[in-house]
Amino acid sequence: MNEDVLEPVQDHLVIGDRVRTLQDAPDSAHWNAVAIRGGRILAVGEANDLKPLLAPDWKITELPGTTLMPGFHDAHVHLGFHGFELSHVQLADSDTLEQAIARLEARAQTATDGAWLQGSGFSLQRWGIRSPDRAVLDRAFPEIPVLLRSQDHHSAFVNGAALRAAGITADTPDPDGGRIVRREDGSASGELLERATDLVASAMPEPSQRELRDALWTGARQLASLGITTVHHMAYEPARNARALAQQASREDFPVRVWACLMQEEIEAATALGIATGQGGSRYQVGGAKFFVDGALGSLSAWMLEPYDRHGGTGMVLTDPDVLRERVGLAIAAGLTPVAHAIGDAAVRALLDTYEHHAEAWRREGLRPRVEHAQHVHPDDVARLGSLGLIASMQPLHLTFDAAAIHDTLGSRIDRAFPIRSLQAAGATLAFGSDTPVAPPDVLASLRTAHDRSGEQGQVVQAGESIDPLDAVRAYTRGPAYAIGWEARSGQLAPGFDADLVAWSHDLTQGVPEGARAVATMVAGRWTYAS
Repeated sequence: MNEDVLEPVQDHLVIGDRVRTLQDAPDSAHWNAVAIRGGRILAVGEANDLKPLLAPDWKITELPGTTLMPGFHDAHVHLGFHGFELSHVQLADSDTLEQAIARLEARAQTATDGAWLQGSGFSLQRWGIRSPDRAVLDRAFPEIPVLLRSQDHHSAFVNGAALRAAGITADTPDPDGGRIVRREDGSASGELLERATDLVASAMPEPSQRELRDALWTGARQLASLGITTVHHMAYEPARNARALAQQASREDFPVRVWACLMQEEIEAATALGIATGQGGSRYQVGGAKFFVDGALGSLSAWMLEPYDRHGGTGMVLTDPDVLRERVGLAIAAGLTPVAHAIGDAAVRALLDTYEHHAEAWRREGLRPRVEHAQHVHPDDVARLGSLGLIASMQPLHLTFDAAAIHDTLGSRIDRAFPIRSLQAAGATLAFGSDTPVAPPDVLASLRTAHDRSGEQGQVVQAGESIDPLDAVRAYTRGPAYAIGWEARSGQLAPGFDADLVAWSHDLTQGVPEGARAVATMVAGRWTYAS
Protein backbone atom coordinates (compact mmCIF):
# COMPACT_ATOMS: atom_id res chain seq x y z
CA MET A 1 0.00 0.00 0.00
CA ASN A 2 1.18 3.52 -0.81
CA GLU A 3 0.82 6.75 1.12
CA ASP A 4 -1.21 8.26 -1.73
CA VAL A 5 -4.24 6.15 -0.74
CA LEU A 6 -4.39 7.37 2.83
CA GLU A 7 -6.81 10.28 2.31
CA PRO A 8 -10.55 9.75 1.67
CA VAL A 9 -10.89 12.73 -0.72
CA GLN A 10 -11.49 10.78 -3.93
CA ASP A 11 -13.70 7.82 -4.64
CA HIS A 12 -11.86 4.70 -3.64
CA LEU A 13 -12.09 1.05 -4.71
CA VAL A 14 -10.69 -1.57 -2.33
CA ILE A 15 -10.19 -5.00 -3.85
CA GLY A 16 -9.44 -8.24 -2.03
CA ASP A 17 -10.01 -11.88 -2.89
CA ARG A 18 -13.47 -11.98 -1.33
CA VAL A 19 -15.92 -9.90 0.70
CA ARG A 20 -17.88 -10.93 3.78
CA THR A 21 -20.51 -8.23 4.28
CA LEU A 22 -22.16 -9.94 7.31
CA GLN A 23 -25.55 -8.93 5.96
CA ASP A 24 -28.42 -11.35 6.40
CA ALA A 25 -28.55 -12.15 2.68
CA PRO A 26 -25.74 -14.46 1.49
CA ASP A 27 -22.82 -12.77 -0.23
CA SER A 28 -22.14 -13.53 -3.85
CA ALA A 29 -19.20 -15.84 -4.33
CA HIS A 30 -17.84 -13.38 -6.91
CA TRP A 31 -17.84 -10.28 -4.71
CA ASN A 32 -14.33 -9.04 -4.07
CA ALA A 33 -14.51 -5.25 -3.76
CA VAL A 34 -15.92 -2.29 -1.82
CA ALA A 35 -16.49 1.12 -3.42
CA ILE A 36 -16.17 4.13 -1.08
CA ARG A 37 -17.23 7.75 -1.40
CA GLY A 38 -16.98 10.48 1.23
CA GLY A 39 -16.13 8.13 4.07
CA ARG A 40 -19.11 5.86 3.42
CA ILE A 41 -19.67 2.70 1.44
CA LEU A 42 -21.01 3.38 -2.03
CA ALA A 43 -21.45 -0.23 -3.13
CA VAL A 44 -20.19 -3.78 -2.59
CA GLY A 45 -19.72 -6.30 -5.37
CA GLU A 46 -17.42 -7.54 -8.11
CA ALA A 47 -14.68 -5.01 -8.91
CA ASN A 48 -15.43 -4.65 -12.62
CA ASP A 49 -19.11 -3.99 -11.85
CA LEU A 50 -18.23 -1.25 -9.35
CA LYS A 51 -15.74 0.72 -11.44
CA PRO A 52 -18.41 2.47 -13.59
CA LEU A 53 -20.00 3.84 -10.38
CA LEU A 54 -16.89 5.76 -9.36
CA ALA A 55 -16.22 9.42 -10.09
CA PRO A 56 -13.25 10.34 -12.32
CA ASP A 57 -9.76 10.09 -10.83
CA TRP A 58 -10.83 7.40 -8.38
CA LYS A 59 -8.20 5.54 -6.36
CA ILE A 60 -7.64 1.85 -6.08
CA THR A 61 -6.11 -0.34 -3.37
CA GLU A 62 -5.51 -3.94 -4.27
CA LEU A 63 -4.99 -6.37 -1.39
CA PRO A 64 -4.53 -9.79 -2.95
CA GLY A 65 -5.13 -12.81 -0.78
CA THR A 66 -7.32 -10.93 1.71
CA THR A 67 -10.91 -11.13 2.89
CA LEU A 68 -12.65 -7.75 3.32
CA MET A 69 -14.92 -7.56 6.36
CA PRO A 70 -16.61 -4.85 8.44
CA GLY A 71 -14.43 -3.13 11.02
CA PHE A 72 -14.44 -4.85 14.39
CA HIS A 73 -15.59 -3.23 17.62
CA ASP A 74 -13.91 -3.85 20.96
CA ALA A 75 -16.97 -3.54 23.17
CA HIS A 76 -15.10 -3.07 26.45
CA VAL A 77 -11.88 -1.07 26.76
CA HIS A 78 -10.23 1.42 29.10
CA LEU A 79 -8.44 3.34 26.39
CA GLY A 80 -6.23 5.66 28.42
CA PHE A 81 -5.08 2.89 30.74
CA HIS A 82 -4.52 0.65 27.72
CA GLY A 83 -2.19 3.20 26.16
CA PHE A 84 -0.25 3.81 29.35
CA GLU A 85 0.09 0.14 30.26
CA LEU A 86 1.73 -0.66 26.95
CA SER A 87 4.80 0.96 28.52
CA HIS A 88 4.53 -0.85 31.88
CA VAL A 89 6.58 -3.91 32.81
CA GLN A 90 4.55 -6.75 31.34
CA LEU A 91 3.86 -9.52 33.86
CA ALA A 92 1.07 -11.54 32.24
CA ASP A 93 3.51 -14.31 31.34
CA SER A 94 5.60 -14.16 34.52
CA ASP A 95 5.52 -17.59 36.19
CA THR A 96 6.93 -16.55 39.57
CA LEU A 97 7.20 -13.47 41.73
CA GLU A 98 10.97 -13.74 41.46
CA GLN A 99 10.73 -13.56 37.67
CA ALA A 100 8.55 -10.48 37.97
CA ILE A 101 11.06 -8.82 40.30
CA ALA A 102 13.87 -9.52 37.83
CA ARG A 103 11.92 -7.70 35.11
CA LEU A 104 11.25 -4.78 37.44
CA GLU A 105 14.93 -4.60 38.39
CA ALA A 106 15.86 -4.42 34.70
CA ARG A 107 13.41 -1.54 34.18
CA ALA A 108 14.70 0.23 37.28
CA GLN A 109 18.13 0.47 35.63
CA THR A 110 16.74 2.86 33.02
CA ALA A 111 14.06 4.61 35.11
CA THR A 112 14.35 8.35 35.73
CA ASP A 113 14.70 9.70 39.25
CA GLY A 114 11.39 9.90 41.08
CA ALA A 115 9.61 7.57 38.66
CA TRP A 116 7.45 4.77 40.00
CA LEU A 117 7.93 1.20 38.85
CA GLN A 118 4.69 -0.07 37.37
CA GLY A 119 3.85 -3.57 36.24
CA SER A 120 0.66 -5.05 34.87
CA GLY A 121 -0.92 -8.45 34.39
CA PHE A 122 0.38 -10.57 37.28
CA SER A 123 -1.57 -13.58 38.48
CA LEU A 124 -1.19 -14.87 42.04
CA GLN A 125 -2.45 -18.25 40.90
CA ARG A 126 0.28 -18.47 38.28
CA TRP A 127 2.83 -17.40 40.88
CA GLY A 128 1.52 -20.06 43.28
CA ILE A 129 0.85 -17.47 46.00
CA ARG A 130 -2.40 -17.01 47.88
CA SER A 131 -1.49 -14.14 50.23
CA PRO A 132 1.45 -12.03 49.01
CA ASP A 133 3.52 -9.95 51.42
CA ARG A 134 5.40 -6.81 50.44
CA ALA A 135 8.58 -7.86 52.28
CA VAL A 136 10.00 -9.38 49.10
CA LEU A 137 9.32 -6.16 47.16
CA ASP A 138 10.77 -4.07 49.98
CA ARG A 139 14.05 -6.00 49.90
CA ALA A 140 14.40 -5.43 46.14
CA PHE A 141 13.09 -1.84 46.09
CA PRO A 142 13.43 -0.19 49.50
CA GLU A 143 13.08 3.36 48.17
CA ILE A 144 11.41 3.21 44.72
CA PRO A 145 7.60 3.02 44.89
CA VAL A 146 6.27 -0.07 43.12
CA LEU A 147 2.67 -0.59 41.95
CA LEU A 148 1.76 -3.86 40.27
CA ARG A 149 -1.75 -4.40 38.92
CA SER A 150 -3.23 -7.88 38.72
CA GLN A 151 -4.38 -9.43 35.48
CA ASP A 152 -8.02 -8.73 36.31
CA HIS A 153 -7.18 -5.21 37.62
CA HIS A 154 -9.28 -5.85 40.71
CA SER A 155 -6.27 -6.11 43.01
CA ALA A 156 -2.78 -4.71 43.26
CA PHE A 157 0.51 -5.50 44.97
CA VAL A 158 2.64 -2.62 46.25
CA ASN A 159 5.74 -2.10 48.34
CA GLY A 160 6.33 -0.06 51.48
CA ALA A 161 7.58 2.96 49.55
CA ALA A 162 4.30 3.12 47.64
CA LEU A 163 2.30 2.79 50.86
CA ARG A 164 4.33 5.60 52.45
CA ALA A 165 3.78 7.82 49.41
CA ALA A 166 0.05 7.25 49.76
CA GLY A 167 0.08 7.82 53.53
CA ILE A 168 -1.32 4.37 54.25
CA THR A 169 -0.63 3.13 57.77
CA ALA A 170 -2.07 0.49 60.09
CA ASP A 171 -4.67 3.08 61.10
CA THR A 172 -5.89 3.80 57.56
CA PRO A 173 -9.48 2.54 57.20
CA ASP A 174 -10.61 0.49 54.25
CA PRO A 175 -12.21 2.66 51.56
CA ASP A 176 -15.76 2.07 50.41
CA GLY A 177 -15.72 -0.80 47.93
CA GLY A 178 -12.15 -1.83 48.73
CA ARG A 179 -9.94 -3.56 51.26
CA ILE A 180 -6.39 -3.08 52.47
CA VAL A 181 -5.21 -6.62 53.21
CA ARG A 182 -3.35 -6.61 56.53
CA ARG A 183 -0.77 -8.60 58.40
CA GLU A 184 -1.48 -10.00 61.84
CA ASP A 185 -0.06 -6.83 63.42
CA GLY A 186 -2.50 -4.68 61.41
CA SER A 187 0.05 -3.23 59.00
CA ALA A 188 -0.65 -3.34 55.27
CA SER A 189 0.63 -6.51 53.61
CA GLY A 190 0.94 -4.78 50.24
CA GLU A 191 -2.08 -6.50 48.70
CA LEU A 192 -4.92 -4.12 47.83
CA LEU A 193 -8.36 -5.23 46.72
CA GLU A 194 -10.75 -3.32 44.47
CA ARG A 195 -10.92 0.44 45.23
CA ALA A 196 -8.14 0.28 47.81
CA THR A 197 -5.79 0.41 44.82
CA ASP A 198 -7.00 3.94 44.14
CA LEU A 199 -5.47 5.10 47.43
CA VAL A 200 -2.00 4.33 46.06
CA ALA A 201 -2.67 5.21 42.41
CA SER A 202 -3.82 8.69 43.43
CA ALA A 203 -0.40 9.32 45.05
CA MET A 204 1.44 8.86 41.76
CA PRO A 205 2.57 11.92 39.79
CA GLU A 206 0.01 12.87 37.16
CA PRO A 207 1.09 12.41 33.56
CA SER A 208 1.46 15.55 31.50
CA GLN A 209 -1.11 16.43 28.87
CA ARG A 210 1.36 15.42 26.19
CA GLU A 211 1.99 12.06 27.85
CA LEU A 212 -1.76 11.51 28.06
CA ARG A 213 -2.28 12.37 24.39
CA ASP A 214 0.60 10.15 23.37
CA ALA A 215 -0.83 7.24 25.39
CA LEU A 216 -4.24 7.61 23.74
CA TRP A 217 -2.74 7.65 20.25
CA THR A 218 -0.35 4.80 20.98
CA GLY A 219 -3.20 2.67 22.29
CA ALA A 220 -5.53 3.55 19.43
CA ARG A 221 -2.89 2.78 16.79
CA GLN A 222 -2.24 -0.60 18.36
CA LEU A 223 -5.97 -1.38 18.33
CA ALA A 224 -6.16 -0.42 14.65
CA SER A 225 -3.33 -2.84 13.91
CA LEU A 226 -5.53 -5.60 15.32
CA GLY A 227 -8.49 -4.86 13.04
CA ILE A 228 -10.43 -2.69 15.50
CA THR A 229 -12.25 0.39 14.20
CA THR A 230 -14.55 1.26 17.13
CA VAL A 231 -14.15 0.98 20.89
CA HIS A 232 -16.65 1.16 23.74
CA HIS A 233 -14.72 3.00 26.45
CA MET A 234 -15.79 1.90 29.92
CA ALA A 235 -14.67 4.94 31.96
CA TYR A 236 -13.10 4.25 35.38
CA GLU A 237 -10.34 6.72 34.48
CA PRO A 238 -9.61 10.25 35.78
CA ALA A 239 -11.66 13.15 34.45
CA ARG A 240 -8.63 14.58 32.65
CA ASN A 241 -8.38 11.30 30.71
CA ALA A 242 -12.02 11.62 29.68
CA ARG A 243 -11.51 15.20 28.51
CA ALA A 244 -8.40 14.33 26.50
CA LEU A 245 -10.14 11.31 24.98
CA ALA A 246 -13.11 13.41 23.84
CA GLN A 247 -10.76 15.95 22.26
CA GLN A 248 -8.51 13.46 20.49
CA ALA A 249 -11.18 10.97 19.41
CA SER A 250 -13.20 13.79 17.81
CA ARG A 251 -10.38 14.33 15.32
CA GLU A 252 -10.91 12.87 11.86
CA ASP A 253 -7.51 11.21 11.90
CA PHE A 254 -7.86 9.45 15.26
CA PRO A 255 -7.43 5.72 14.55
CA VAL A 256 -10.68 4.48 16.16
CA ARG A 257 -14.20 5.69 16.75
CA VAL A 258 -15.13 5.98 20.45
CA TRP A 259 -18.37 5.45 22.40
CA ALA A 260 -17.36 6.68 25.87
CA CYS A 261 -19.12 5.91 29.14
CA LEU A 262 -19.03 8.00 32.29
CA MET A 263 -19.01 6.70 35.85
CA GLN A 264 -22.36 6.31 37.58
CA GLU A 265 -21.14 8.65 40.33
CA GLU A 266 -21.36 11.42 37.71
CA ILE A 267 -25.04 10.91 36.81
CA GLU A 268 -26.15 14.01 38.70
CA ALA A 269 -23.57 16.18 36.94
CA ALA A 270 -24.58 14.73 33.58
CA THR A 271 -28.25 15.40 34.37
CA ALA A 272 -27.50 19.01 35.30
CA LEU A 273 -25.61 19.54 32.05
CA GLY A 274 -28.01 17.60 29.83
CA ILE A 275 -25.38 15.03 28.85
CA ALA A 276 -26.92 11.82 27.53
CA THR A 277 -26.11 8.69 25.55
CA GLY A 278 -25.58 9.29 21.83
CA GLN A 279 -24.56 12.93 21.98
CA GLY A 280 -21.50 13.84 19.95
CA GLY A 281 -20.42 13.34 16.37
CA SER A 282 -19.73 10.43 14.10
CA ARG A 283 -16.28 9.82 15.62
CA TYR A 284 -16.92 10.32 19.33
CA GLN A 285 -20.16 9.86 21.23
CA VAL A 286 -21.23 9.88 24.85
CA GLY A 287 -21.90 6.35 26.01
CA GLY A 288 -23.73 5.10 29.08
CA ALA A 289 -23.35 5.26 32.86
CA LYS A 290 -20.91 2.63 34.15
CA PHE A 291 -21.75 0.68 37.32
CA PHE A 292 -19.76 -1.91 39.28
CA VAL A 293 -21.84 -4.56 41.01
CA ASP A 294 -18.99 -6.83 42.15
CA GLY A 295 -15.31 -7.65 41.78
CA ALA A 296 -13.53 -10.31 39.74
CA LEU A 297 -12.89 -14.03 39.87
CA GLY A 298 -9.10 -13.90 40.02
CA SER A 299 -9.27 -11.88 43.24
CA LEU A 300 -12.17 -14.02 44.56
CA SER A 301 -14.18 -10.82 44.79
CA ALA A 302 -16.83 -11.75 42.20
CA TRP A 303 -20.15 -11.94 44.07
CA MET A 304 -21.45 -15.51 44.04
CA LEU A 305 -24.75 -17.07 45.06
CA GLU A 306 -22.89 -19.84 46.94
CA PRO A 307 -19.42 -19.84 48.55
CA TYR A 308 -16.37 -20.54 46.45
CA ASP A 309 -15.30 -24.18 46.50
CA ARG A 310 -12.54 -24.82 49.09
CA HIS A 311 -11.80 -21.12 49.54
CA GLY A 312 -15.13 -20.10 51.09
CA GLY A 313 -16.67 -16.65 50.99
CA THR A 314 -19.03 -15.25 48.36
CA GLY A 315 -16.99 -12.29 47.12
CA MET A 316 -17.62 -8.56 47.39
CA VAL A 317 -20.68 -6.42 46.75
CA LEU A 318 -19.44 -3.13 45.31
CA THR A 319 -22.87 -1.56 44.83
CA ASP A 320 -25.65 -2.46 47.23
CA PRO A 321 -28.72 -3.77 45.35
CA ASP A 322 -30.98 -1.02 46.75
CA VAL A 323 -28.49 1.64 45.72
CA LEU A 324 -28.11 -0.03 42.33
CA ARG A 325 -31.85 0.07 41.73
CA GLU A 326 -32.05 3.74 42.69
CA ARG A 327 -29.12 4.89 40.62
CA VAL A 328 -29.96 2.88 37.52
CA GLY A 329 -33.30 4.66 37.67
CA LEU A 330 -31.48 8.00 37.76
CA ALA A 331 -29.35 6.99 34.77
CA ILE A 332 -32.40 6.06 32.73
CA ALA A 333 -34.14 9.32 33.64
CA ALA A 334 -31.03 11.18 32.46
CA GLY A 335 -31.07 9.34 29.12
CA LEU A 336 -27.93 7.35 29.94
CA THR A 337 -27.70 3.67 29.02
CA PRO A 338 -27.03 1.57 32.15
CA VAL A 339 -23.74 -0.31 31.64
CA ALA A 340 -22.92 -2.56 34.57
CA HIS A 341 -19.96 -4.77 35.48
CA ALA A 342 -21.34 -8.05 36.84
CA ILE A 343 -19.15 -11.17 36.92
CA GLY A 344 -20.52 -13.44 39.64
CA ASP A 345 -23.92 -15.14 39.44
CA ALA A 346 -25.22 -13.19 42.44
CA ALA A 347 -24.11 -9.91 40.86
CA VAL A 348 -25.80 -10.80 37.57
CA ARG A 349 -29.01 -11.72 39.39
CA ALA A 350 -29.06 -8.44 41.34
CA LEU A 351 -28.47 -6.52 38.11
CA LEU A 352 -31.23 -8.34 36.26
CA ASP A 353 -33.61 -7.62 39.14
CA THR A 354 -32.80 -3.95 38.69
CA TYR A 355 -33.14 -3.97 34.90
CA GLU A 356 -36.42 -5.85 35.14
CA HIS A 357 -37.73 -3.34 37.68
CA HIS A 358 -36.96 -0.45 35.30
CA ALA A 359 -37.82 -2.24 32.06
CA GLU A 360 -40.75 -0.04 31.12
CA ALA A 361 -38.64 3.11 31.60
CA TRP A 362 -35.57 2.05 29.60
CA ARG A 363 -37.67 0.64 26.80
CA ARG A 364 -39.63 3.89 26.60
CA GLU A 365 -36.35 5.82 26.36
CA GLY A 366 -34.99 3.48 23.68
CA LEU A 367 -31.99 2.49 25.81
CA ARG A 368 -30.17 -0.84 25.58
CA PRO A 369 -28.89 -1.85 29.03
CA ARG A 370 -25.74 -3.93 29.17
CA VAL A 371 -24.39 -6.68 31.38
CA GLU A 372 -20.63 -6.32 31.22
CA HIS A 373 -18.78 -9.65 31.55
CA ALA A 374 -21.67 -11.99 32.51
CA GLN A 375 -19.03 -14.60 33.27
CA HIS A 376 -21.02 -16.76 35.70
CA VAL A 377 -24.78 -16.83 35.26
CA HIS A 378 -27.38 -19.08 36.88
CA PRO A 379 -29.42 -20.94 34.22
CA ASP A 380 -32.59 -19.19 35.39
CA ASP A 381 -30.91 -15.85 34.79
CA VAL A 382 -29.58 -16.86 31.38
CA ALA A 383 -33.18 -17.17 30.29
CA ARG A 384 -34.11 -13.89 31.99
CA LEU A 385 -31.23 -11.97 30.43
CA GLY A 386 -32.29 -13.16 27.02
CA SER A 387 -36.01 -12.55 27.48
CA LEU A 388 -35.32 -8.98 28.59
CA GLY A 389 -33.40 -8.42 25.34
CA LEU A 390 -30.27 -7.20 27.11
CA ILE A 391 -26.74 -6.84 25.79
CA ALA A 392 -24.31 -9.51 27.00
CA SER A 393 -20.98 -7.70 26.65
CA MET A 394 -18.49 -10.54 27.10
CA GLN A 395 -14.74 -11.07 26.81
CA PRO A 396 -13.93 -14.62 25.64
CA LEU A 397 -10.22 -14.16 26.25
CA HIS A 398 -10.89 -13.86 30.00
CA LEU A 399 -11.72 -17.55 29.93
CA THR A 400 -8.14 -18.40 29.03
CA PHE A 401 -6.67 -16.99 32.23
CA ASP A 402 -9.72 -17.73 34.42
CA ALA A 403 -10.01 -21.39 33.43
CA ALA A 404 -7.79 -22.68 36.24
CA ALA A 405 -9.60 -20.56 38.83
CA ILE A 406 -12.98 -21.72 37.51
CA HIS A 407 -12.01 -25.37 37.93
CA ASP A 408 -10.46 -24.63 41.34
CA THR A 409 -13.11 -22.40 42.89
CA LEU A 410 -16.31 -23.01 40.90
CA GLY A 411 -15.96 -26.59 39.74
CA SER A 412 -19.18 -27.60 41.44
CA ARG A 413 -21.12 -25.21 39.19
CA ILE A 414 -18.87 -24.92 36.19
CA ASP A 415 -21.96 -25.11 33.98
CA ARG A 416 -22.55 -21.42 34.78
CA ALA A 417 -19.19 -20.25 33.43
CA PHE A 418 -19.10 -18.10 30.28
CA PRO A 419 -22.51 -19.28 28.97
CA ILE A 420 -22.01 -17.69 25.56
CA ARG A 421 -24.01 -20.11 23.43
CA SER A 422 -26.83 -20.27 25.99
CA LEU A 423 -27.12 -16.49 26.19
CA GLN A 424 -27.21 -16.23 22.42
CA ALA A 425 -29.90 -18.92 22.23
CA ALA A 426 -31.91 -17.15 24.93
CA GLY A 427 -32.08 -13.97 22.84
CA ALA A 428 -29.32 -11.80 24.30
CA THR A 429 -27.21 -9.73 21.92
CA LEU A 430 -23.55 -10.75 22.16
CA ALA A 431 -20.99 -7.94 22.07
CA PHE A 432 -17.39 -9.14 22.33
CA GLY A 433 -14.43 -7.17 23.61
CA SER A 434 -11.26 -7.47 25.65
CA ASP A 435 -11.45 -5.24 28.73
CA THR A 436 -7.95 -4.09 27.84
CA PRO A 437 -5.66 -3.60 29.69
CA VAL A 438 -7.13 -6.47 31.74
CA ALA A 439 -6.65 -8.74 28.73
CA PRO A 440 -4.87 -7.99 25.47
CA PRO A 441 -7.21 -6.73 22.72
CA ASP A 442 -6.33 -9.73 20.57
CA VAL A 443 -9.35 -10.22 18.32
CA LEU A 444 -8.05 -13.44 16.79
CA ALA A 445 -7.28 -15.08 20.14
CA SER A 446 -10.76 -14.13 21.36
CA LEU A 447 -12.39 -15.65 18.30
CA ARG A 448 -10.46 -18.87 18.86
CA THR A 449 -11.41 -18.98 22.54
CA ALA A 450 -15.10 -18.45 21.79
CA HIS A 451 -14.86 -21.61 19.72
CA ASP A 452 -12.41 -23.86 21.59
CA ARG A 453 -13.10 -22.73 25.21
CA SER A 454 -9.62 -23.71 26.44
CA GLY A 455 -7.48 -22.07 29.11
CA GLU A 456 -3.78 -21.34 29.26
CA GLN A 457 -2.98 -24.78 30.70
CA GLY A 458 -5.37 -26.56 28.35
CA GLN A 459 -8.34 -26.79 30.73
CA VAL A 460 -11.57 -26.75 28.76
CA VAL A 461 -14.50 -24.85 30.27
CA GLN A 462 -17.93 -26.01 29.14
CA ALA A 463 -17.20 -27.11 25.58
CA GLY A 464 -20.93 -27.13 24.89
CA GLU A 465 -20.96 -23.32 25.19
CA SER A 466 -18.77 -22.96 22.09
CA ILE A 467 -20.13 -20.85 19.24
CA ASP A 468 -19.25 -21.19 15.57
CA PRO A 469 -16.79 -18.82 13.87
CA LEU A 470 -19.43 -16.83 11.99
CA ASP A 471 -21.40 -16.11 15.17
CA ALA A 472 -18.19 -15.10 16.93
CA VAL A 473 -17.36 -12.65 14.13
CA ARG A 474 -20.87 -11.20 14.35
CA ALA A 475 -20.35 -10.72 18.09
CA TYR A 476 -17.40 -8.50 17.21
CA THR A 477 -19.22 -6.54 14.50
CA ARG A 478 -23.01 -6.52 14.27
CA GLY A 479 -23.62 -7.24 17.96
CA PRO A 480 -21.64 -4.34 19.43
CA ALA A 481 -22.88 -1.99 16.69
CA TYR A 482 -26.44 -2.77 17.81
CA ALA A 483 -25.44 -2.38 21.46
CA ILE A 484 -24.61 1.31 20.92
CA GLY A 485 -27.42 2.07 18.47
CA TRP A 486 -25.18 2.05 15.39
CA GLU A 487 -26.76 -0.92 13.63
CA ALA A 488 -27.74 1.27 10.65
CA ARG A 489 -24.18 2.48 10.08
CA SER A 490 -21.70 -0.06 11.45
CA GLY A 491 -21.02 -3.78 11.74
CA GLN A 492 -21.81 -4.61 8.09
CA LEU A 493 -20.49 -3.70 4.65
CA ALA A 494 -23.52 -2.17 2.96
CA PRO A 495 -24.32 0.97 0.94
CA GLY A 496 -24.58 4.01 3.18
CA PHE A 497 -22.68 2.43 6.07
CA ASP A 498 -19.47 3.90 7.44
CA ALA A 499 -16.45 2.91 5.37
CA ASP A 500 -14.93 1.07 8.33
CA LEU A 501 -13.40 -2.18 7.14
CA VAL A 502 -10.58 -4.64 7.69
CA ALA A 503 -8.64 -6.68 5.17
CA TRP A 504 -7.82 -9.98 6.89
CA SER A 505 -5.29 -12.51 5.70
CA HIS A 506 -7.93 -15.25 6.06
CA ASP A 507 -11.71 -15.59 6.02
CA LEU A 508 -12.44 -15.48 9.75
CA THR A 509 -16.03 -16.64 9.25
CA GLN A 510 -14.50 -20.06 8.55
CA GLY A 511 -12.22 -20.08 11.58
CA VAL A 512 -8.93 -18.57 12.71
CA PRO A 513 -5.88 -20.48 11.47
CA GLU A 514 -2.37 -19.93 12.77
CA GLY A 515 -0.77 -16.97 11.06
CA ALA A 516 -4.01 -15.07 10.55
CA ARG A 517 -3.59 -11.30 10.85
CA ALA A 518 -5.06 -7.94 9.97
CA VAL A 519 -3.44 -6.74 6.75
CA ALA A 520 -5.05 -3.29 6.69
CA THR A 521 -7.66 -1.35 8.66
CA MET A 522 -9.79 1.58 7.50
CA VAL A 523 -12.02 4.07 9.34
CA ALA A 524 -14.25 6.46 7.39
CA GLY A 525 -12.36 5.75 4.18
CA ARG A 526 -8.97 6.52 5.74
CA TRP A 527 -6.38 3.80 6.30
CA THR A 528 -5.51 3.65 10.00
CA TYR A 529 -3.18 0.67 9.66
CA ALA A 530 -1.32 -1.06 6.88
CA SER A 531 1.09 -3.94 7.37
